[in-house]
Amino acid sequence: MQQRTLSVLSAASLIALSLACAKSKALTPTTPTPQVVTPANGATLKASAPTPQSPVNDVRLETFSVPALSATAATPTEGGNFTPQYRFQLMNDSGGLIEESSLRSSSTWTPSVNLDFDKKYTWRVQAVYNGDNGPWSALGSFVSPNGGYFRGQEIFDPLTNGKTVGAKIGGHFVAGQGWMSDGLSDGIDYLVPTCSNCTLEFDVTNFGKKEGAPFEKDVKFISMGDAPTFGDFAAFRNHPWKMHLEQRADGDGTGMKLTWRNGDAGDGEPGDHVAKVDPAVDWRGNIVYHFTLTWNPSGFEIYVGETQSNGSVINNRRWFQDGFGGHAYAPPNHLISLGTRSRAETMISAIWRNVKLYPGGRR
Repeated sequence: MQQRTLSVLSAASLIALSLACAKSKALTPTTPTPQVVTPANGATLKASAPTPQSPVNDVRLETFSVPALSATAATPTEGGNFTPQYRFQLMNDSGGLIEESSLRSSSTWTPSVNLDFDKKYTWRVQAVYNGDNGPWSALGSFVSPNGGYFRGQEIFDPLTNGKTVGAKIGGHFVAGQGWMSDGLSDGIDYLVPTCSNCTLEFDVTNFGKKEGAPFEKDVKFISMGDAPTFGDFAAFRNHPWKMHLEQRADGDGTGMKLTWRNGDAGDGEPGDHVAKVDPAVDWRGNIVYHFTLTWNPSGFEIYVGETQSNGSVINNRRWFQDGFGGHAYAPPNHLISLGTRSRAETMISAIWRNVKLYPGGRR
């Protein structure tokens, strides 16, 4: 009997002890595991978003030079002090990323991309410090020029918008039509990196037969050569890279003549490539004539057609062709000029437009 009583007491004691322990554990507070909540914008740096300053609000650029993107500096939002770096992003009109900057100390950045014609671009910037990213800024935006570009050996110059990406010497713009020469020494110049494998296209209109007859000159459509020789008749005439395409003033005024020099005369090529087409065409002032000049180290070809109102070209045929004999056309300072101002033989009253230059053969 005594043994049973002890057993019961022992069991009761164990239960009491267990309850006491449980109560003790229940009264002991626990420390929750801290959770880091990242804001919906992905920012982990407690800083303000920069504010785009320039360019913004769809401003249209005046030139095809890529603008500097400028924003205000970011500042801490919860006290403290730090000097962040900045990351920029430039997007196209579909929101696709074009270029992202490396981290930089300045809140201004100039992208290195080439801009396309008449396109909207957006951009944004964020602060970065010790691996933490601040919130992205609102979007800044700008629009590239509504007319033409000039980047290296690529040119598109419509000339119908009252502007040119080249250097205008005289003449004037005719609204919606292009650039018109007012005098024999007018022109538009394009100084390009030397191109020995390129295609040049342009349209010319508003001229008829014998345009040079009143001046006793064979007036020109286009010329190329070494830039320092332009503006000096003798220097242009004698230099080893002279090229020009002209309308003949003699006869019935329908002929054409090409002079294309790829080196000094007598260098074994022989250097001068001269060809005539006479008679050639019944030039009429209401026709837009399309010229295509294409050349590579092997030789050149020149085509002439007619541009329709929808931009298509009909009756395009090759008028001139010759080989260079292994000596490529490569003026050291490659200048392309509408007309031939260096000889005072630019066609007066003609209207040029849609000038295109691109590497490689014709498209």
